[in-house]
Amino acid sequence: MLLQQLLAEFEVKDTGFTAVEEQVFDSFFELMPLKKNTFLIREGEIETYSYFVYEGMLRCWVMDQHGVEQTFWFCKAGTFSMSNISFTLGEKASFHVQALVDCTIYRIKKEEVEALYTAIPRLKHLFDKLTARLLDRLLHRQVALIKYTPEAYYLELLATFGPAMQLIPLKDIASFLGITP
Repeated sequence: MLLQQLLAEFEVKDTGFTAVEEQVFDSFFELMPLKKNTFLIREGEIETYSYFVYEGMLRCWVMDQHGVEQTFWFCKAGTFSMSNISFTLGEKASFHVQALVDCTIYRIKKEEVEALYTAIPRLKHLFDKLTARLLDRLLHRQVALIKYTPEAYYLELLATFGPAMQLIPLKDIASFLGITP
Protein backbone atom coordinates (compact mmCIF):
# COMPACT_ATOMS: atom_id res chain seq x y z
CA MET A 1 0.00 0.00 0.00
CA LEU A 2 2.63 2.60 1.06
CA LEU A 3 5.35 1.41 -1.29
CA GLN A 4 2.91 1.23 -4.21
CA GLN A 5 1.73 4.79 -3.55
CA LEU A 6 5.31 6.08 -3.30
CA LEU A 7 6.34 4.38 -6.55
CA ALA A 8 3.25 5.70 -8.33
CA GLU A 9 3.92 9.28 -7.16
CA PHE A 10 7.46 9.17 -8.54
CA GLU A 11 6.35 7.27 -11.66
CA VAL A 12 8.67 4.34 -10.96
CA LYS A 13 7.66 1.26 -12.90
CA ASP A 14 8.83 -2.33 -13.13
CA THR A 15 10.52 -2.51 -9.73
CA GLY A 16 9.75 -6.18 -9.33
CA PHE A 17 8.83 -5.88 -5.67
CA THR A 18 6.72 -8.82 -4.59
CA ALA A 19 3.49 -8.54 -2.63
CA VAL A 20 5.35 -9.96 0.37
CA GLU A 21 8.06 -7.29 0.10
CA GLU A 22 5.39 -4.60 -0.13
CA GLN A 23 3.77 -5.97 3.03
CA VAL A 24 7.14 -6.09 4.79
CA PHE A 25 7.77 -2.46 3.78
CA ASP A 26 4.40 -1.37 5.14
CA SER A 27 4.92 -3.29 8.39
CA PHE A 28 7.86 -1.07 9.37
CA PHE A 29 5.65 2.03 9.44
CA GLU A 30 3.39 3.17 12.26
CA LEU A 31 0.11 4.99 11.59
CA MET A 32 0.05 8.54 12.95
CA PRO A 33 -3.09 10.62 12.33
CA LEU A 34 -2.21 14.31 12.17
CA LYS A 35 -4.70 17.11 12.75
CA LYS A 36 -4.85 20.28 10.68
CA ASN A 37 -2.27 22.92 11.70
CA THR A 38 -0.21 20.42 13.74
CA PHE A 39 3.55 20.68 13.29
CA LEU A 40 5.54 17.60 12.35
CA ILE A 41 8.69 19.54 13.11
CA ARG A 42 9.59 23.10 13.98
CA GLU A 43 12.66 25.00 12.94
CA GLY A 44 15.51 24.14 15.29
CA GLU A 45 14.31 20.64 16.19
CA ILE A 46 16.02 17.41 15.14
CA GLU A 47 13.71 14.90 13.47
CA THR A 48 13.74 11.34 14.81
CA TYR A 49 11.13 9.92 12.41
CA SER A 50 10.65 9.79 8.68
CA TYR A 51 7.07 10.60 7.72
CA PHE A 52 5.16 9.30 4.70
CA VAL A 53 2.08 11.28 3.68
CA TYR A 54 -0.63 8.76 2.85
CA GLU A 55 -3.51 11.25 2.75
CA GLY A 56 -3.53 15.01 3.13
CA MET A 57 -1.07 17.82 2.54
CA LEU A 58 1.82 19.32 4.49
CA ARG A 59 3.50 22.63 3.91
CA CYS A 60 7.13 23.53 4.53
CA TRP A 61 7.74 27.13 5.50
CA VAL A 62 10.05 29.63 7.14
CA MET A 63 9.57 33.05 8.67
CA ASP A 64 11.25 35.69 6.50
CA GLN A 65 13.22 38.73 7.69
CA HIS A 66 9.97 40.73 7.90
CA GLY A 67 8.18 38.19 10.09
CA VAL A 68 6.04 36.85 7.23
CA GLU A 69 5.52 33.12 6.70
CA GLN A 70 6.98 31.97 3.37
CA THR A 71 5.85 28.59 2.03
CA PHE A 72 8.47 26.94 -0.15
CA TRP A 73 7.25 23.34 -0.55
CA PHE A 74 4.18 21.13 -0.30
CA CYS A 75 4.31 17.45 0.67
CA LYS A 76 1.36 15.73 -0.93
CA ALA A 77 -0.01 12.21 -0.61
CA GLY A 78 2.50 9.65 -1.86
CA THR A 79 5.58 11.55 -0.72
CA PHE A 80 7.78 11.74 2.34
CA SER A 81 7.87 14.87 4.45
CA MET A 82 10.72 17.27 3.76
CA SER A 83 11.63 16.87 7.44
CA ASN A 84 13.56 13.85 6.15
CA ILE A 85 16.49 16.23 5.64
CA SER A 86 16.81 16.70 9.41
CA PHE A 87 16.06 13.00 9.90
CA THR A 88 18.75 11.83 7.48
CA LEU A 89 21.46 14.32 8.48
CA GLY A 90 20.69 14.33 12.20
CA GLU A 91 20.82 18.12 12.17
CA LYS A 92 18.42 20.81 13.34
CA ALA A 93 15.64 21.57 10.89
CA SER A 94 15.92 24.95 9.18
CA PHE A 95 12.17 25.16 8.53
CA HIS A 96 8.75 24.13 9.82
CA VAL A 97 6.58 21.30 8.48
CA GLN A 98 2.88 21.71 9.24
CA ALA A 99 -0.36 19.93 8.27
CA LEU A 100 -2.65 21.99 6.01
CA VAL A 101 -5.53 19.55 6.56
CA ASP A 102 -6.20 16.48 8.69
CA CYS A 103 -3.67 13.93 7.40
CA THR A 104 -2.99 10.24 7.51
CA ILE A 105 0.73 9.89 8.10
CA TYR A 106 2.88 6.80 8.51
CA ARG A 107 6.19 7.09 10.31
CA ILE A 108 9.33 5.04 10.79
CA LYS A 109 12.03 5.45 13.43
CA LYS A 110 15.57 6.15 12.34
CA GLU A 111 16.86 2.85 13.75
CA GLU A 112 14.16 0.94 11.86
CA VAL A 113 15.28 2.24 8.46
CA GLU A 114 18.45 0.12 8.49
CA ALA A 115 16.41 -2.91 9.52
CA LEU A 116 14.08 -2.20 6.59
CA TYR A 117 17.05 -2.05 4.20
CA THR A 118 18.27 -5.37 5.62
CA ALA A 119 14.84 -6.93 5.15
CA ILE A 120 14.57 -5.63 1.56
CA PRO A 121 18.15 -4.92 0.39
CA ARG A 122 17.26 -3.39 -2.99
CA LEU A 123 15.23 -0.68 -1.27
CA LYS A 124 18.43 1.28 -0.56
CA HIS A 125 19.16 1.59 -4.28
CA LEU A 126 15.56 2.55 -4.98
CA PHE A 127 15.60 5.24 -2.28
CA ASP A 128 18.84 6.63 -3.70
CA LYS A 129 17.02 7.05 -7.04
CA LEU A 130 13.97 8.60 -5.35
CA THR A 131 16.22 11.05 -3.51
CA ALA A 132 17.73 12.05 -6.85
CA ARG A 133 14.23 12.57 -8.29
CA LEU A 134 13.28 14.70 -5.29
CA LEU A 135 16.41 16.79 -5.75
CA ASP A 136 15.43 17.20 -9.39
CA ARG A 137 11.98 18.45 -8.31
CA LEU A 138 13.57 20.92 -5.90
CA LEU A 139 15.92 22.22 -8.58
CA HIS A 140 13.06 22.42 -11.05
CA ARG A 141 11.20 24.63 -8.60
CA GLN A 142 14.19 26.96 -8.30
CA VAL A 143 14.54 27.21 -12.06
CA ALA A 144 10.79 27.70 -12.55
CA LEU A 145 10.74 30.61 -10.09
CA ILE A 146 13.38 32.32 -12.21
CA LYS A 147 12.21 31.25 -15.64
CA TYR A 148 8.40 31.53 -15.50
CA THR A 149 5.86 34.14 -14.57
CA PRO A 150 3.82 33.37 -11.45
CA GLU A 151 0.85 32.64 -13.73
CA ALA A 152 2.78 30.12 -15.81
CA TYR A 153 4.20 28.47 -12.71
CA TYR A 154 0.70 28.32 -11.19
CA LEU A 155 -0.55 26.40 -14.24
CA GLU A 156 2.32 23.96 -13.84
CA LEU A 157 1.46 23.62 -10.16
CA LEU A 158 -2.14 22.81 -11.10
CA ALA A 159 -0.95 20.11 -13.48
CA THR A 160 1.37 18.64 -10.84
CA PHE A 161 -1.04 18.67 -7.90
CA GLY A 162 -4.35 18.26 -9.70
CA PRO A 163 -7.35 18.02 -7.35
CA ALA A 164 -5.00 18.12 -4.33
CA MET A 165 -4.62 21.87 -4.99
CA GLN A 166 -8.01 22.26 -3.29
CA LEU A 167 -6.29 21.35 -0.01
CA ILE A 168 -3.93 24.33 -0.17
CA PRO A 169 -5.08 27.74 1.10
CA LEU A 170 -4.68 30.54 -1.45
CA LYS A 171 -2.33 32.45 0.87
CA ASP A 172 0.06 29.46 0.83
CA ILE A 173 -0.16 29.10 -2.95
CA ALA A 174 0.62 32.81 -3.31
CA SER A 175 3.56 32.50 -0.94
CA PHE A 176 4.83 29.46 -2.84
CA LEU A 177 4.62 31.44 -6.10
CA GLY A 178 6.37 34.44 -4.55
CA ILE A 179 3.42 36.78 -4.90
CA THR A 180 1.06 38.59 -2.54
CA PRO A 181 -2.56 37.38 -2.51
